[in-house]
Order: sequence, then C-alpha cells, then structure tokens
Amino acid sequence: MSAVAALKLRWAALAARERSALLLAGVVLLAALVWSVLLGPALLTLRDAALKNQQLDREFEQMQRLQARAQALQAEPALAASVVEQMLQGYVATLGKGATLQLQGEQATLTLVRVPAQNLAQWLADVRAAKLHPGTFHLQRDGAAADVAWSGSMVFQLPAAAAH
Repeated sequence: MSAVAALKLRWAALAARERSALLLAGVVLLAALVWSVLLGPALLTLRDAALKNQQLDREFEQMQRLQARAQALQAEPALAASVVEQMLQGYVATLGKGATLQLQGEQATLTLVRVPAQNLAQWLADVRAAKLHPGTFHLQRDGAAADVAWSGSMVFQLPAAAAH
C-alpha cells in the first residue's frame, strides 16, 4: 500500500471533529506561511519606505550643497603662483623657527621640526581660510600631552601657469 493510500485510510478513520481540527490547523499554518513569506516582508518594506525616503532626501540635499560649493570653488579665479608663494611664506613665519618652506617648480614643501601644536593649529586655520590646501602631508606627534609638538612635512601644489 502506498503512503497516499495509507493517509486516505487514516483520514477516513478520523471523526468529523478531528478532521475539522486538522483542517483548521492546516489553514492556520498556511496563513502563517503566507504572512511570513509574502505579506510580512512587503508590509515591513512599505512601513520603512517613508523613513528611507526622508533619509535619501537629506543625503540628496547634502550632495546638492556640496555640488554648489564645488562649483563656487571652481568659479573662483586661480591665484598666481607668486601670490600663493607669498601667502605661504607669510604664514610660515607664524610657525616659528621649526618651520622651513622650500619652493621647487610647481611645489612648495613645508618642513616642520617640533612645531608647537598651538602654532600649527592656528597656521592650519589661516591656511584653510586662505583656501590653500596641502596635497600631501606626513605629520608625527612629538612630546607628552602637556608639551605637544609636531614634526613632518606638507606639500602644496602651486598653480602651473605662473610657477617658477
């Protein structure tokens, strides 16, 4: 006898009340399966869609602000190499005797030897306000927490048109 035939015989032997209970259990199981596989994830996605949409809107607005800022920076006229050199030399004086500036072609290399942290922080703020940014830099912290100093180098790209 096959398994299907055995199940049919067993089903026929059950009382009407037992068959109803098994059918109800099967319907509940099927409903739970449909909910967990089809409806639950879809409703969760739908519920989270508004929150994700707001987050994407904020990110898009941030990207638009960054784009506008980049376009504004691109629209600014480039400074001549001599002007950039003069600005860097003027700012280097604020770093003290531990800083030297070397100009080579289209690059200006600033070398720092135990420059106090306060001086370097002020210098970085001044340079940033002047819209000068190092292309590469390597800094190493020297000293204890009370007497922090920095050593290393920063390389600035000078405008190509008027460079030495």
